[in-house]
Amino acid sequence: MNIRALTLFLVLAAGPAFTQTPPDPAQLKRYYDKAFEYYVAGDLVKAIENWNLVLKLDSDQVTARNMINEARRRMDELWNSEKKNYARQLAAGKWSEALLTVEKLLASDPKNPLFLRLQERLKDIMLTVRDKPSSGKAWNAAALGLVYYAGEEEDHPFAYDALRYAAELSPSDKRLSALVGTIEKHHPDYKLLDTRLPGTPILDHKRETALQHIYDARFNLAIRELEYILRLEPDDALSLKRLGSTYLQLKDYRQARQAWQKALRVSPGDEQLPEYLAALDEVEKAADARRKAARN
Repeated sequence: MNIRALTLFLVLAAGPAFTQTPPDPAQLKRYYDKAFEYYVAGDLVKAIENWNLVLKLDSDQVTARNMINEARRRMDELWNSEKKNYARQLAAGKWSEALLTVEKLLASDPKNPLFLRLQERLKDIMLTVRDKPSSGKAWNAAALGLVYYAGEEEDHPFAYDALRYAAELSPSDKRLSALVGTIEKHHPDYKLLDTRLPGTPILDHKRETALQHIYDARFNLAIRELEYILRLEPDDALSLKRLGSTYLQLKDYRQARQAWQKALRVSPGDEQLPEYLAALDEVEKAADARRKAARN
């Protein structure tokens, strides 16, 4: 048998295997009906699963493909509409309300990794306290830290520092030290790597660390430490002054001016700040003159 005859024989012999079985209309209808039930009930994940089953039976089902896209769009809209509510509840220390918001989202998307993470974090917090118990300085600092523990964007080192600061402000409130322990449970290395001398307040340690970075010309590290302090104490005049000086070293004159101007508003009696700002005026004038000369 020559090659052409052999090929023809194999094609004819395999012919039935290439015949596509027509989809069962009754099965398609069952999947469509089930998908619609889930869609109406708000269980968008289950709805998508059933529309995908439709596509497995018949990949040409345009309606199923369109409805999957629509369900995904609704899931995105649901998170976007609830995101602001969640952020507001978290910032206000209303952790029990925030948990209800997340559970509402999970009802529509039970396997969403972000929603599951937020739920886990909130439950961690609520093992110690359901909601922020007061608007005092300590609990405001704690709530700020927990935004970065149970928020969409995490910053656990900052959350740890904020909670330690809160515990320093109110050492008799054992709930605050318990929340510090919550972070340490997930990050035992944080405590092991802490270089503070015993009894040194957290912000004093950060001020000293920032100053050492400035002396060592590690200006970006200094800025990070100073900005950490200012997130917790926005009106810390000393940190604002040092931040301005650090930006000056980096020749970021706009940021230097902003930091010093804010420091002057916070501490109008400071005798150095007007001198700093006047010197900055001269530096900027000289820089402008050099730029003009270079263009000419």
